[in-house]
Amino acid sequence: MITVMDIFIDIETLRSPESHRLQILEDVKSNFKAPSTLTKGQAAIDLGLSDEKGIKFTSKDDMIARWERDLASVKSESVANDIWEKTSFKPDVAPIACIVIGWYSDQGYQNAIFETNDIINEAEMLEEFHTYITSLCTANKAEIRKPNFVGHNIAKFDLPFIWKRSVINNVACCKGVKWIDARHGQHCFDTMIAWAGFGNRISADNLCKILGIKGKTEGMDGSKVYDTWQTEPQKVIEYCCDDVQLVKEIHLRLTK
Repeated sequence: MITVMDIFIDIETLRSPESHRLQILEDVKSNFKAPSTLTKGQAAIDLGLSDEKGIKFTSKDDMIARWERDLASVKSESVANDIWEKTSFKPDVAPIACIVIGWYSDQGYQNAIFETNDIINEAEMLEEFHTYITSLCTANKAEIRKPNFVGHNIAKFDLPFIWKRSVINNVACCKGVKWIDARHGQHCFDTMIAWAGFGNRISADNLCKILGIKGKTEGMDGSKVYDTWQTEPQKVIEYCCDDVQLVKEIHLRLTK
């Protein structure tokens, strides 16, 4: 007999290695460009311009070009860092720091933590994760359980991220999971899609506020994961555990 087993999941990812940051910096220096978000007004401020009339009659393209010419050496570092900080969303270059899962068993609610550290590298962590999921779903030979991952934005982020990092690390993924192009309600339960609909977004924290559920850990968010991981990795793991707990509570409300 085959049954579906809900497994609540969340991952925390890091930025790419320092060597990649230095490569980004060299690339920025050799082909310096203003960030796409730079406005004409901000460019004028950065350049120290105060002639309002002159600013008004200078086109945005000319202002941006001047910004790039005059501030290349000054701004390269910050522009490169802005690019580097966003690499945590790119599985091609960014590693997974930890994975937390939760599930219900005959003994009640349980969870498991998979983390990288000084002893366990990412490949070993992913190997442990996939092996654990397989054993979890095949422990009872009389009842094969198909994993149904439940998470927030997992269809477009967590699941494909795990798959790509597994491929990069030459780790075989556990069977029975649609890692790529998973569809909510068919291959997984994505709480963001369940509430906001396909193509729309809502943060887990905002959804918690709407549902009257206590939100994420105060003082901690995704932007702080990398720096916190360097000195206090346990705080990141606790943050990931809290996210899994939130997903569990959101899922319960959405499926009542």
